Amino acid sequence: MKNKEYKPIVCKGCALMLAMKCYKKNWWFYLVRDPLVLGMRFLGWINGIDAYKHPVKKTECKGCIRFLKAELEQNSQTFNFLNHFIGPRFANYRNGMLSEEEMQEAKTYAKEAMTTPIVNPLESHKQ
Repeated sequence: MKNKEYKPIVCKGCALMLAMKCYKKNWWFYLVRDPLVLGMRFLGWINGIDAYKHPVKKTECKGCIRFLKAELEQNSQTFNFLNHFIGPRFANYRNGMLSEEEMQEAKTYAKEAMTTPIVNPLESHKQ
């Protein structure tokens, strides 16, 4: 089986960082976000998408929901239909919990994560 080539994904804001900040502020954010993430993972499974196979520059980015979402947008009409209705509402809901400084911190982190050179851990331990 041929290895799939993944297109680079440009992160505009760290989704994990934003979610973690919302989880800390409101315990019930889990009740809103987690079912949506599970639904995305289910659609990813149906469509043969594995977000963990995307090459990343930071270990924290491995399996990022942004990779899954980008793949689903290209491969799943069901996701696109649902995301048309749910996506903007969820983004407004999440972003309403966050300050402008928190949003900027996530953008800065994502930009740094995208420009950090990939380091081979085997080469960094050579003597």
